[in-house]
Amino acid sequence: MLLAIDIGNSSICLGLFQSETLTATAKLSADTKRSADEYAVMIRGLLETHGVEPREITAAIISSVVPKLTYTIEKALKWQEMPIYVVGSGVKTGISLKVDDPAQLGADIVVNAAAAVKLYGAPVAVVDIGTATVISAVNNQKALMGVAIAPGPAASLEGLRASAALIPYTELSTPVSALGKNTPAALRAGLVMGHACMIDGMLDRIFNEHRLPESTPVVVTGGFAPLIAAECRHELKCEEHLTLWGLYHMYDATVSGKNKRG
Repeated sequence: MLLAIDIGNSSICLGLFQSETLTATAKLSADTKRSADEYAVMIRGLLETHGVEPREITAAIISSVVPKLTYTIEKALKWQEMPIYVVGSGVKTGISLKVDDPAQLGADIVVNAAAAVKLYGAPVAVVDIGTATVISAVNNQKALMGVAIAPGPAASLEGLRASAALIPYTELSTPVSALGKNTPAALRAGLVMGHACMIDGMLDRIFNEHRLPESTPVVVTGGFAPLIAAECRHELKCEEHLTLWGLYHMYDATVSGKNKRG
């Protein structure tokens, strides 16, 4: 059984794969102050909650944008001898990276792009709407051509609240109209519909600039994906566990490659 772990800035997502089936998912808060022992107890507890004995895990693969937590989680998984792969050098992605410095590229961006190609082929575009909204595109030669990054909807709201004293906390939900008749409604219009318009506009520019066909699939993931995708003009294909599936496919490709060399 494979344990896939995606370490983000605010949360850690875990997925359990039995062969080609995602059997369970769970989420932990990302806290650099927690020790490896604490995370070990939490991870083992989650496994047991899903009826899985820790000894049933035969391998793990990790993607991370928080280097300190990468080391902590690796150490937390040392309850038994098993291979642990970290997305980076030595892990097969199935795509090439046409960027100035691949080391600066977040592991989650690479994993999501690789998963989108596996699921929908190339070319393909990916939109990840979380703390940040990240848009990337892969051409028909399976090369990731670049990335656009903007604040996510919640980060935009927090930025407004930090800068303007009269902006209240507002739950982000589907707006009724493009023009709100009160402050919460106005914020929903601007932050939800406005975010959708930004994504639509960026996709149009990316497709035009890189000469991608209009039929190019657009895959969307992240916590705000369903809310924002519903307001977009482009058809967005929602994949809730895109990163976990990308990790599974990378593990499979890496292990298969090693077995062939052996």
